Parts: sequence; C-alpha cells; structure tokens
Amino acid sequence: MKLIINMSIAALSILLLISCAASTGSRYEKDDIEKDKVKTVVEDFDITPYKTKIEIDEEASTNKKFTDVWYEYKNTNETGNRNRKIVATVDGYRVLIVATDNIEEANEIRDKVAQQTNGKEVYISFEPPFYKVKVGDFTDLSEANDLQFKLKQLGYSEARVVQESVNIFE
Repeated sequence: MKLIINMSIAALSILLLISCAASTGSRYEKDDIEKDKVKTVVEDFDITPYKTKIEIDEEASTNKKFTDVWYEYKNTNETGNRNRKIVATVDGYRVLIVATDNIEEANEIRDKVAQQTNGKEVYISFEPPFYKVKVGDFTDLSEANDLQFKLKQLGYSEARVVQESVNIFE
C-alpha cells in the first residue's frame, strides 16, 4: 500500500512539473508589454524643393466663354427644340435622371439640367408615386448612352437610358 501511495505521489509530482513547464505565461508577457507601447515616427522629409509652381495666365483662361459644359463634343441640337413643332412620335430613348416624389425637387433638377445640356429637351412625367425627370429625344441608342455618360460626369450618378416614345420635330 505504501508503494502505491509513493508511486501516486511521484506521478502527481511529475505531472505537476510537466504542466508548469508548459505554462505560456512567461513566454508571451514580453510581447503584450511591447504592444501596449506607442511608437511614434518623426517625419523629417522636406517637400518644399519638390513643389511645382503653376502659373495660369488669367487673361487667357477668362477669355473663353462656353455655353455648354460639353463644348468639345458634337452637339447635334444647339438651338433646342423649343421653337419647333412636333411632327410625330416614335419609339426611342431618353435618359432618366431622377425619380422623386417631390415636384419642387423635380423642377429644380429640370432647370439645372436644361442649363447644363444646352438644347436638350427635359421632361417631367408623373408616374405614381414618382415624378421622373428625363432628358432628350433619341432614336439612336448610342446617342442616349453618350448623354447618360455626360450626365454621370456632371454628378447624376443614377442616370440611365430608358426606352419610350420620343418626339420628332420639324
């Protein structure tokens, strides 16, 4: 019996020594302390010698007055359709800019887009519950896609081409 007790005490002692040797407390404490320290970086680079000075001749930049934001693009309708009669309506494309339930917002966007597109017809249609602001009368899909791209560049990120009946002017 004494032998069993001695062997069990020896086994427990060995087990205790092995478990203490496997302890992770002392191994990782050093890393945790270093993580808590804040490291500061001192910036001593001087950008001044590398700066470029740009000079713009004010007279040259203010002499050009463009009525259309897209002055370099071909504008097939510079005078607008406002003084012409509608001859027919055909299937075509328009660019939907916004759908809103606020008529004042729709009118503001229509006025702003009319100025920015110089000559393109801007329509507001009511399709319950929304007022939809649409631009253009296109029979060619590529022209509608060009206007959609231009409007997205102007900040109308939700602009998309829709198919509907468009006006043909004389």
